[in-house]
Amino acid sequence: MTFFFVPFVPSCSSWPINAAGYRDADQPLIVLLPLKAVATLRFRSLDELTPADEARVGGKAWNCARLKHHGFPVPDALAIPADAADADLPAIDRDPWLDRWPPDEQFAVRSSGIGEDAPEQSFAGIHETYLNVGRASIIGAVAACRASAHSERARAYRRARGLPIQSNAAGVLIQRMIHPFAAGVAFTVDPLTGAADEVVINSTPGLATALVDGHIDPDEIRVRKTDNAILFCRAGADADSAAVPRPSLSTSQTQELAVLVTRIERHYGAPQDVEWCYDGEQFWIVQSRPVTVAPSAAGGSGTEWTRANLAEVLPELTSPQALGVFEQILNTAERRYMGRLMAPESVLGPMVKPFYGRLYFNLSQLRRVCRMGGTAPADMLRSLGHPGDIRPEDEQVRRPPVREWIACLPDFVRLLSRHVRAEALMRAHERTVAAYVTKLSSVDPRTLRDDQLWAELLDWQRTGTEWVEIVLLFGGVLIFETALRTICGRVGVPFEQVLYSHLAAGEKSVSAQQAFDLVALARVAFREPRVSEWLQQPEGRRPERGPQRGSRAGGPELRTALHGTAFLAAFDQFLDRYGHRGLYESDWALPRYAEDPAPILQALRLHLVGSDGRQADVDPAVVSERTEAEAAAVRTALESRMTGLRRWTVRPRARWLLARINQYYVWREQCRSDMIRVLAIVRRWHLVLAQRFVERDWLDRREDYFFLRLEEIAPAIETHARATTLRDIVAVRSAEMDRYRRIQMPLLMREPELHHLIRSAGFGDRDDSDHELRGVPVSRGSVEGEVVVIDNPADFARMKRGAILVTRATDPSWTPMFTLASGVIVEVGGVLSHASTVAREYGIPALANVRRATRRLRTGDRVLLNATEGFVRKLSWRQAPSNAEAAKDAKEDSTS
Repeated sequence: MTFFFVPFVPSCSSWPINAAGYRDADQPLIVLLPLKAVATLRFRSLDELTPADEARVGGKAWNCARLKHHGFPVPDALAIPADAADADLPAIDRDPWLDRWPPDEQFAVRSSGIGEDAPEQSFAGIHETYLNVGRASIIGAVAACRASAHSERARAYRRARGLPIQSNAAGVLIQRMIHPFAAGVAFTVDPLTGAADEVVINSTPGLATALVDGHIDPDEIRVRKTDNAILFCRAGADADSAAVPRPSLSTSQTQELAVLVTRIERHYGAPQDVEWCYDGEQFWIVQSRPVTVAPSAAGGSGTEWTRANLAEVLPELTSPQALGVFEQILNTAERRYMGRLMAPESVLGPMVKPFYGRLYFNLSQLRRVCRMGGTAPADMLRSLGHPGDIRPEDEQVRRPPVREWIACLPDFVRLLSRHVRAEALMRAHERTVAAYVTKLSSVDPRTLRDDQLWAELLDWQRTGTEWVEIVLLFGGVLIFETALRTICGRVGVPFEQVLYSHLAAGEKSVSAQQAFDLVALARVAFREPRVSEWLQQPEGRRPERGPQRGSRAGGPELRTALHGTAFLAAFDQFLDRYGHRGLYESDWALPRYAEDPAPILQALRLHLVGSDGRQADVDPAVVSERTEAEAAAVRTALESRMTGLRRWTVRPRARWLLARINQYYVWREQCRSDMIRVLAIVRRWHLVLAQRFVERDWLDRREDYFFLRLEEIAPAIETHARATTLRDIVAVRSAEMDRYRRIQMPLLMREPELHHLIRSAGFGDRDDSDHELRGVPVSRGSVEGEVVVIDNPADFARMKRGAILVTRATDPSWTPMFTLASGVIVEVGGVLSHASTVAREYGIPALANVRRATRRLRTGDRVLLNATEGFVRKLSWRQAPSNAEAAKDAKEDSTS
């Protein structure tokens, strides 16, 4: 056999493999090839390949040819089949395809193994690729690529995948070299989770070799497929540069790439892993293969989570004890109430789940419930106060699978029966709560043993699950609202106008009544100069903190100073009715108004300060008369459109729906107040245990007790086992809460993308040139005024009477602020939210879902709040922030 020499000179020292398997980057590579008299094989360009050639040229070459045939931008290439003999390789240099290019043209020489880039196995990185290869070195590079199919790396891959070791032939693709400005990889699904509604792009300047090899930190970009919106963009860090990193692709280039790879996915009908490059004028596709692994897990792949509604009733960081109990109670109650309308937990995960100290609803489960119930998810999302955009597909009613829908029939019957018996269930609930409150109130928990206290607290957890179910029943008001929305649409009257005006009139919810009663209490204080003067004393001269344990609410100073006044009697009556409530009252780790009435006294003081001899605020009767008149006018306008047969068919139904909706809202708020009343008693029982833990030297403070979960308390009560470890648990949990507090959690997210969303939270969150903010109207009206931004209840003293309140979210404990505000702007909330309910009934314009309002607005800004059309317009700005404030904001942004 005769041999001839072919020199192969690598143009980069990063190509260390030669045909013999030795590594020598500094010397020319000499490949010995057997010489035959005649080369018998004809090589084919991509344009000439057919599906029949796939088994000969390999998966990479055929995929490139297929894309090129269908008009995708693929650099031209010459395919060397796997069955080519060594003697055929010299003919490459004489192939007419190479004569198309200038003598100094460079090429990428890529292996194309048989079975490579297939759905079952990709062989990614197993075989060799050489870049910037000159014409004189092509034959040697081809030989090196063919030899890489026999490497130990290739054999190990085949063994791991259960493939025959002998079937290791590889074709080679000689492709015109693109000299890119940027290059990288794009996945048309999340490669970790299989979530299919986004394109995930990794990008880097220049060649992507270091990127695909995992040697650099690339740019990371996520683009939503439905509207091409860039959801996340992070520029990769350059370890050798101190400069601020900049993305290697512009926004328009990123979106162009996302569209291109999505088209490739559609062409193949399966998720794709695409290698691409950009030459400054256009994108080129150099490889596309199926995404071979797209794992999914319960509550993982594509599952969305939202804090809508929960962010209103729970503090930003709920105590670990209450968080664990609510997670268990809500999941149990939702599963019992919804039955088979929910998907199994193994498919879509639980209905609620905590992340970094915050509780989230499973939005994917809620969408499933809507689908099984034959309703559009959009109505449910609006009622919850969904913080994201409503997708077009959520406006549609999708038919459920027939078998699954039939399996849900018993649950439909059960739920319908509950709605039919709603009033009877409410009356039974009232009797149950009254009996339970009487039972617990008749016992002094201090006289009970630990195990007796604990047994009652565990029993409450079971009872609490049943009470949550009736709250869920009244949350089903959505089915009546959907029917009313249909009627309004048919007669041409805005649904929101009808609904909101009607809810503002009629029977007041307990939360709204609390606001009216507070104003009435302020009017009593105004009429008594001694009371008014004492309440308006500067803080520091007038104690406002609550009494010591066991004393009467308000403290001895208040009772001594205001003894014998009508106000003190009215104040006690107010606390008798509302003392069980408090700031973020769902968390029993926090005090109630009966323990610490400081927020109520502060609200009263604000009503009185600067009153200039006028009565404290508008008479509630005037507000009621106005809302009743507005509701009557809207109802008349609605019914005037019901002519002919509709007068006798549609009008009675509309009236019944309005009455039912109003009643459900009132009952819903009453159920919540009842639960809070019981929680106030539960808190007292827990505090008895907490005090004993301190006295036994298990804990340092009573407040530390609420860092403990119930399953950590039980062993200490039952056997005093592990009691000495409680301090350590509290220390760890407290440090954990401090870390959680620094994380600005998104209101809407997917679990697998949590780390990306946390990093992106806070980007571009303040832009004073953006003078108009949009939101969802929840209480109609318009007002112009000064903004007061309140981050948490500790800042209540900053509120001014007549100002527009801006905050993240509110629950009924914020009612004192509503009595002072001329308008309300919240980042979280919906039609069903407590803020919306109180604002409507008190006649305050309110806008919800105003994204990042607490950062884009500053205290002192003057704005026009139009809660009819849904916008906030800045009219004047407060002075620019000081250096200290700017530094604080920057620090907050960086920790976000």
